[in-house]
Amino acid sequence: MSTSEITRKYPRCIATISAGFEKGDFLVREEKGQRVYFDFFEEAFNYIASKGYSRMPKGEEGEWMDLMESIHASVKGGMKYNTGRLLMVLHKPLIPTGEYGVVYGEEPEMESNAMIPMP
Repeated sequence: MSTSEITRKYPRCIATISAGFEKGDFLVREEKGQRVYFDFFEEAFNYIASKGYSRMPKGEEGEWMDLMESIHASVKGGMKYNTGRLLMVLHKPLIPTGEYGVVYGEEPEMESNAMIPMP
């Protein structure tokens, strides 16, 4: 299955990398509201990439950034917590693995065990 077929066929999770926090310079927000702070961007990127996330194509990433900015701006009185400066939006497909019900796996099956490439 090609990368474009996977992203069209299956739902996906998104993760973000933001900057500007007291606990660490970079924050990764991922599934289930998990937040992990890092002192260096490379550490943040490697952490989320090791979980199967890859960067969205520029146009799509820009749409997500604009959407999140407008959502944060729509909160009356401003956001309760520091949202930081959004630097990057990443995604990974959710591939169904169960016969009954919906259970999602971590890794999609792709041609020749290739990884999902970064744009």
